[in-house]
Amino acid sequence: MAANNPVFGNECGLPLNAVAWLEMHHRCKAAEREQMVRDLQLKAGSLVVDAGCGPGLWVPLLAQAIGPQGRIIGVDISVEALVTARRRSAGTWYAPQVEYKLAPLEQLPLAHGTVDAIFSANVSQYLPEPVKTFKTLGQYLAPGGRLIVKDIDFGTLRFHTIDPGLQARVFQARERWERIRVEHGYPFEDSWVGSKLAGYLREAGYEEIEEKTYLIQRRYPLPSDYRTYLQGIAEWFVCEGAPGLSSEDLTAWLQCFFDEEYNVFDQETFLYEETEYVVSGVWPGRYTSHEAEAQVAVLNESERRLLSLEEVRS
Repeated sequence: MAANNPVFGNECGLPLNAVAWLEMHHRCKAAEREQMVRDLQLKAGSLVVDAGCGPGLWVPLLAQAIGPQGRIIGVDISVEALVTARRRSAGTWYAPQVEYKLAPLEQLPLAHGTVDAIFSANVSQYLPEPVKTFKTLGQYLAPGGRLIVKDIDFGTLRFHTIDPGLQARVFQARERWERIRVEHGYPFEDSWVGSKLAGYLREAGYEEIEEKTYLIQRRYPLPSDYRTYLQGIAEWFVCEGAPGLSSEDLTAWLQCFFDEEYNVFDQETFLYEETEYVVSGVWPGRYTSHEAEAQVAVLNESERRLLSLEEVRS
């Protein structure tokens, strides 16, 4: 998901939730992400909502999974991301089966009980009330429909060539800061959300919960994109003043990634790893024809209120 007002940029001025950053991040983990979507075993011909689609990076993978008879609706709150997604889709083989909508996750421009699967990648970390949001999304799913949530968990991140004590202090300081940063005027964020997703889906009322983990490892030598990605992540850990971290640890941490003479990326023993989570659950709801008709009426009214992407662009 992209944000209209990113709050943090790395030292190159690249906001970590901006379109350019999302595109680079996607390239860095393309192989793993392709495997994630294959493992979902989405049904051919399905209607899939990409909730928090950002610039549409997952759309071709989803389109390939559901085939030419399937349909994808990408939803996001960022106009910039949606415009980028439409441009990316233009002229592609999957263009006829994709459309993009400007809307929040809690107000999808669809009738309740009509969607086969809702896919949401790297969005849950920004949800202050994930259980409430997941429960709301469930109402849009057809009986037996699935919510699929993919996200990070920086509790699994390791740089094997950096002092473990230093890493622990940096990560613990960031985790503590994320618990209180909203009180200081920053948007909500939980970068340790991955391992919590299964519990959130259960609490929201989903059944048949499935959790899959994907170990991502990179060794020396690193591709330039991945080097830039990890530098951005490293600096993000100590952004916003790095409260709770000593100045000595702050300096030592940044030297590991930006020092010209001693840089962990240039060591032949360099090894980085993290685990990403993909969790799915089946929505048990049942809908009558009367409820479906009522939802169509609500949808028609909400469609009149929602700005279309074309209106926003004009």
